[in-house]
Amino acid sequence: MAVISLHKIAPFEQLLSRCQQADFIEEAARKNGYGREDLPELSRIAGEVVRESGRKGSFTSKLLQEEAEGKRPVTVSVLTLGEGVDRLQDRYRERENMTAAYMAEVISNEILMKSYEAYDRMLAETTDYRVKEFHFPGSEEAYPLSDIGKILDMLGAPVQCLKSFCMVPRKSVVFYAELTREKGNACRSVCQTCEKRSCPYRREENRKGEQLSLIHI
Repeated sequence: MAVISLHKIAPFEQLLSRCQQADFIEEAARKNGYGREDLPELSRIAGEVVRESGRKGSFTSKLLQEEAEGKRPVTVSVLTLGEGVDRLQDRYRERENMTAAYMAEVISNEILMKSYEAYDRMLAETTDYRVKEFHFPGSEEAYPLSDIGKILDMLGAPVQCLKSFCMVPRKSVVFYAELTREKGNACRSVCQTCEKRSCPYRREENRKGEQLSLIHI
């Protein structure tokens, strides 16, 4: 199974490029309680996170279930921003610059949240499918946490799963995607099937599946 650099997949490359733009930085600031005076430092750190992600960040995916009568196709994927982002945060912590370390956390989490939309765009640009639903190990009975290690081994991803089910590099995600050919039934964001209504990253959608404004709690 090929492990592909994020910079070699157009939607992910576009996402990393957008991370250094004003609208991305301002959105991350709003969701995490930062003021306008924090934007220059957030922007600087976003540049560092993007640089490190470009070096070691990668994506790999596999069709797990073929389309059949009564069954939708399902893919399983692993995305990581790479060990460089971990080292970046660790350097800030060693210097006791916890503000910068947390800003790197904020930017990294924002990239990972938007990576699901990037994956859906990748499907739309290269196949006839869109994502119907995202599923995550540990979030549903059908997808236990113990799946993480099996998926990493199956895909040969450059990510380790610890006994605690934490992953290394830390900024890594594993997900299943149930696919559909029906554009009207496509899932526009990972939030659509999530029950965590108070999450600061949550996006609401209208009945047509279009994203509305962020919900702030």
